Amino acid sequence: MKTIHVTRRLAYPQEMVWAALTDSQHIEKWLMPNDFRPKVGHQFQFLTKPAPGFDGIVDCKVLDLEPQSRLAFSWKGGGIDTKVTIFLSPLEAGTEVQLVQEGFKVSNIIPRIILGQGWKTIIGKKLPTAIDGMAVEAV
Repeated sequence: MKTIHVTRRLAYPQEMVWAALTDSQHIEKWLMPNDFRPKVGHQFQFLTKPAPGFDGIVDCKVLDLEPQSRLAFSWKGGGIDTKVTIFLSPLEAGTEVQLVQEGFKVSNIIPRIILGQGWKTIIGKKLPTAIDGMAVEAV
């Protein structure tokens, strides 16, 4: 089994990053439309455009939640059944975000490569842009 690891240092306080990770409206801005709620056991979906072999629906369930530091959920769709865990660690000038997606089968090499590249862009660019938008909304 292969695993995706993405680590980025973001120049935002941990509380802002956590809010972006756990509010459905904010998640939609950096990832996909969803019906997420930050509650262990909550089943939710991410919705995106269908593609060959993928109906555009990712079925998920919140598996673990430690406010301000860890969020884990299942990720099932397009022939994969994995677990995504996002860890937050405070830094002097911001927050370290570490994303781990694990449980890929050997046959999942193409989805793993695509998701691995996607997560780099999402965590490194789309998430910070969404947090910038949150800061503007708060003013």
